[in-house]
Amino acid sequence: MKRRTVMSILLSFALAIGLLAGCGGGESADGTGTETETEAADDDTAAETTAADTEAEAGSEAAATENGGYPTTGEEYEIYYIAISETGGQIQNLLDIVEMYKEQVNPNFTMTIEYITDQQARNQKIRTLAASNELPDWFTCDIDSFFNELWDAGMVANIGDIYDQLGIRDNFYPISLNYPSTDEGEVCGISWQSQSEFFYYNKDVFEAAHIDSVPKTMDELFEVCQKIQETGKVPIAMDGAWRLLRFLAFVPYRMTGNEFIEAAAAGSQPFSSEVGLAGAQFIEDIGQYFQKGWTTADSTTVAQLVVNGDAGMYYSGSWDLNIFGKENMELLDNIGIFTLPALGADDATAPTDGFYNGGTPTVISAECAAEEEFMNFFRFLWDHYNDGAFEHGYLPPGKPSSMEGASELQKELLNNYANAGSFAKCWDVVADVATSEVLLNETPSLTLGDLTPEEWAARLDEAIKQNVQQ
Repeated sequence: MKRRTVMSILLSFALAIGLLAGCGGGESADGTGTETETEAADDDTAAETTAADTEAEAGSEAAATENGGYPTTGEEYEIYYIAISETGGQIQNLLDIVEMYKEQVNPNFTMTIEYITDQQARNQKIRTLAASNELPDWFTCDIDSFFNELWDAGMVANIGDIYDQLGIRDNFYPISLNYPSTDEGEVCGISWQSQSEFFYYNKDVFEAAHIDSVPKTMDELFEVCQKIQETGKVPIAMDGAWRLLRFLAFVPYRMTGNEFIEAAAAGSQPFSSEVGLAGAQFIEDIGQYFQKGWTTADSTTVAQLVVNGDAGMYYSGSWDLNIFGKENMELLDNIGIFTLPALGADDATAPTDGFYNGGTPTVISAECAAEEEFMNFFRFLWDHYNDGAFEHGYLPPGKPSSMEGASELQKELLNNYANAGSFAKCWDVVADVATSEVLLNETPSLTLGDLTPEEWAARLDEAIKQNVQQ
């Protein structure tokens, strides 16, 4: 980042000149001055100082007015940002606002973005930079065990404090604040969107299987799967190990909220407990309804199975509306959605609770957050960002000034997001990095018959013992 080096030098130079003038002014040859001469010099200095201060204040006010109320030094300033992908409405909205800022406020402002799609490669680069004390100004990072090390070391900013300083905290929906937060409730990351997760389903496949309504409970979900399978269609289109971890969390979340995974990740409750085994058993039972070869399938191809009517359901979220929706952001005519089914009357969560998030958070280095120009840009950013979301095809993390441009589906999803009582935490984020790898590697074996729930739980308990409890 371009620091305020030039300004610092100028201020230091001005201070030095002032000190020199103070030492030499009004002195006689022997180093003493008469009382009258000293008073006169003081009066002249005071008058000059007052005039200079007035001129500086007027100049500052003029600069603020000229730049739309966003005061800036106008110096060269760069933000280095490691992000996930150059595609998607969120990044395009951000880039549009950067251009607006350059046009309206500071033409010498730049944002250099390095896109690293692969999560492991991205995390490794950030770790390497952090180890050499060269942390990027902004970077995409889950609020995981690695982030907690940076947080504890004071290397990253408290985003909640920045929101409070700018007076914009209340502009965000609760989940947009709570999702990227520490266990102590400190907002430590930026949510760029409002994401809701749910099942997409093909109405024609449901009708052919004589299914009259979407499943409201887990038992009904299995009944729907069986009926679709009997027609020769794939009940649930599945891809990738991360999505399977969502299914793994369904039953434990309904039973305990996030209590189980938080306790299991901390080593205070074993995966071999009743709740952990219930989650594993659910995976073993539901796996028979996935398509063959699902572990190597890519998401776009799998999603098209539902669009084309070759599969009945696909668990995903609002980010896939570009696949399951029209250009106007309404669902395709043959596509419907339903939310996470309940388990039963004794659920610890409400039927409307489920997986909601603000996307993978962006973290800001403490050094960057201390910069005046950053604060100026950040205020400008959030004065414009939420209003640009609908135009770019996604749901904003905060309250837009108007819902104009939003489809009826977007309004419904945003209302659900804004009013959800709680959100389910992602297991691979809550657990430490090493245990997450075990989760990702071992859980697919439950669907393939290679591990029993008890064997799976034993491997996870051993991972926790090795990675957390030692």
